[in-house]
Amino acid sequence: MLRILRVMCVGFFLMGFSCPTGATDWVFKGQPKDGSEHYQSPEARDAAGAQRLKLLGDCDKMMQVLAVPGHEKSSMDPSMKRSALLGLNSCGLLYGVSHQQEKAGLCLNKALELAQSLGDTAEQARILNNLGIVHALWGQFAIALNLHRRSLSVGKGTPDYQGRATSYNQIGQVFMFMGEYRKASDALKKSLALREKASDSVQTCLTLDNLGQLNEAWGDYDKAREYYRQALELKRKLGLTGGETASYVRLGRVCKLAGKDPDALRFFQEGLKLCTKHGYPTDLVIDEIGHLYLDRGDMKNAEEYIKRAGFWQSLGRLYLMKADLSAAERNYVKLRNYSEPRRMLDYLCTAHTGLGLIRERKGDLQAAAKDYRTAIEYIESIRLGLSRPERAEFFNVQLGGFFRTAPYEGLARVLIKMNKPEEAFRESEFTKARAFSEGLSRRSENATMALPENLMAADAALNQQLAATTRALHTAYEQDDRKSIAVLEPQVRAAKDKLAAHVASLRARFPLFAATRYPEPMNLDRTALTDDERVLAYDVTDTGIISYLLKGKEIVKAAFKPVTRSEVDSLVRRYREPLEIDSTDSSTAKLRSFNFAAGKRLSDILLQDITPDLPKNAHVIVVPDDSLAVLPFEMLVLNDRGIVTTDGATPVITGAEFFGDRNPLSYYQSVTALTLARTLRRQRKPSGRFLAMVDPIFSTDDPRLVRISRKKKEKLLATLPIEILMSIRKQTGITFPRLPLTGELGENLKKTDPEGTDLYEGLHAGKKILVAKDLTAYGSLLLATHGYFGNSLPGIREPVLVLTLLDEGEDDDGFLRLSEVMGLKMNCDIAALTACQTGLGRRVFGEGTMGMGRAFQYAGARSVLMSLWSVSESASVDLVESFFRHIREGKSKLDALRLARDEIREAGYDHPFFWAPFILVGEVE
Repeated sequence: MLRILRVMCVGFFLMGFSCPTGATDWVFKGQPKDGSEHYQSPEARDAAGAQRLKLLGDCDKMMQVLAVPGHEKSSMDPSMKRSALLGLNSCGLLYGVSHQQEKAGLCLNKALELAQSLGDTAEQARILNNLGIVHALWGQFAIALNLHRRSLSVGKGTPDYQGRATSYNQIGQVFMFMGEYRKASDALKKSLALREKASDSVQTCLTLDNLGQLNEAWGDYDKAREYYRQALELKRKLGLTGGETASYVRLGRVCKLAGKDPDALRFFQEGLKLCTKHGYPTDLVIDEIGHLYLDRGDMKNAEEYIKRAGFWQSLGRLYLMKADLSAAERNYVKLRNYSEPRRMLDYLCTAHTGLGLIRERKGDLQAAAKDYRTAIEYIESIRLGLSRPERAEFFNVQLGGFFRTAPYEGLARVLIKMNKPEEAFRESEFTKARAFSEGLSRRSENATMALPENLMAADAALNQQLAATTRALHTAYEQDDRKSIAVLEPQVRAAKDKLAAHVASLRARFPLFAATRYPEPMNLDRTALTDDERVLAYDVTDTGIISYLLKGKEIVKAAFKPVTRSEVDSLVRRYREPLEIDSTDSSTAKLRSFNFAAGKRLSDILLQDITPDLPKNAHVIVVPDDSLAVLPFEMLVLNDRGIVTTDGATPVITGAEFFGDRNPLSYYQSVTALTLARTLRRQRKPSGRFLAMVDPIFSTDDPRLVRISRKKKEKLLATLPIEILMSIRKQTGITFPRLPLTGELGENLKKTDPEGTDLYEGLHAGKKILVAKDLTAYGSLLLATHGYFGNSLPGIREPVLVLTLLDEGEDDDGFLRLSEVMGLKMNCDIAALTACQTGLGRRVFGEGTMGMGRAFQYAGARSVLMSLWSVSESASVDLVESFFRHIREGKSKLDALRLARDEIREAGYDHPFFWAPFILVGEVE
């Protein structure tokens, strides 16, 4: 038994059970290239597989020895117990990472019994930690957390700082996998403090890197960069040159994500110098530099580096961008042929997406459709192996230069070109539904989506288990580990069957949740559109825009325009820019610069093919996509005669015909969302009560804080999320100025119905008060505050409404997240979100706008009135007041909005800045 134990300890060291700060800690996975080279060559892979099988064989022998009479716990002397304990611990870990769950549990639990019989608390803590590690590998996160906490409790009275640090580190990792970033950060910081107390600099590097990765995933790139920088300095002092190289690559990556390309290039080049100096592989760093140049459109430098690296997927992207389709095809075919027998899913997805694009450009639409469908199959397989936070960014991740949406969009494009509009529309709709579903993975830790807590926990656990086993199976295939494949395939099938049964139960008991979380493709004949309803839907893809005009359940017209996503983004940005006014701008000068040319160009792209088949004055439901969701279609310009006149104090527009003057418009996130809202959300008749939250407090210098006592003020200021606000301002340029006119709006609305209106303002306009109320008692809801509908807020990563940022007695940051809205229960006819803003960062991102509207509908609102840029002018506040006045007079929501706009325009505020930002999402009657 001792010989087996010695062999196993050496084997574990060789297999990498050591600190990952060495020479190759950043080279986790090679890429196929000419000559079929891999950083892990087939020979090295086979050798590792043989070593693993040998170790498993030794484990089996040890288990047989321990099963022989005479090896019972009571009959062993202390030295034999300790030997058996160490062997069982090692065997348990190896069985665990091999997903042999029964054997792993048997070994580790026997080891724990032996440690308890020896009274060795430090060893008990380590074994409990190992049990936690393997349960986390199996996707059993709740069990893993409990075991790591038991490890902390057992080791609390010992001087084993490293053991406790390891427990906190593992707890942090589990919380990170679960998407609970605050808890992950707290645990990792505790681990870091203990590492430093134990003076273990190598493990301190590891924890700093973990904190960097956490903040990178959290979207706080500045903080991630700082942790990576600290790790770099410490590795340099320790002489860990390989780890130093890894830090440079991580710093380059996070700078690239933050849009700081010059810094990214500098860090990648420093990493390249170190690799060259110490003889480490350079290809991956060279490839990173090449892709950075490709992203910037610097083809000359990109070609130099991409060719030096020599990776097929990168060469395919290079030649595709150069329009050398033959060369691109050769490289993608090599990538596909190499990856297929190894089931390397990332590369297979890239290869088939690239081949689909090439064949689409060549006009071979059947072959293109086949490649796109194959890429989608591989993407779906990848998705099953992702954790919740990874799924939140599922469609925002690039593989080989392609976003994961590329094959879905490509398939819809090809189907349109093949004159199959119904099939194309089905794919477009399903992609929207899936993107929204995956975005819900960003949900707040307290969000329930109105599902019972036990079912929400079961839903998370089943998905975690499927993800863990699927990911392990993918790895086993890539490593050609036949023994692990034989173990894992039944586990994956069982996990899929359990999840399928769970989803079937949800569809019967909680159909709205099931249809939202687990959407299914919807044919037109299953939609809830009435015969006389018209829908104008869009699908923005990298190479063009698809437009659909529907009347009832039939497609009247479908068109494709070869206008790139980047051109559309640029036009939307240019058209909106004069309407985004902050305190530093001259509002008059900005309004005078209204961009008629950009508006007309957008109108030509979006409406020119459609309007001949669209009767004037017919109500149209607009389903936008991507950046189009931050564009009020009402202000699209239909002619070339518009001018800005400045005779009065306020610039107005004359001569222009706007789309909103031709047709009344409302919006939905998708036709699928419309159908779910109409068929699955059963509402009682709304009450006449009105809830308004206005003029929240956003800063420490708000004059209203003067009115409260010094002691209470200090307590309130301590709750202000200064760190989050600083990160938001630094990384997005967004601030939250006070909105005093919304206070007047609230007072005026209350005057019209004092008994039926509950008004909260200032300190009382907070999230804690909102979520504690019975919102089903209100027929109308007004949240007059700022909002951000992108997905890049550091530490949040989802659309939010900003309520009072001071909340006494609660650990509450004041940001009402989209996912939290979906956990509310409403029964209102209209929810109005005024004075909101959508930050337009490096990429114009608009899905969050429609997503927030859909979240309120999910919670029970029939319609949502939203503004698409910041509104602080009295005319715009008057528009909202007028809208609610007409609602109380019995007008439909569509008519109320039209009348309110007309009143504002007739009062001299005819510039779109005042009347265009408000759109109606949802039902109009």
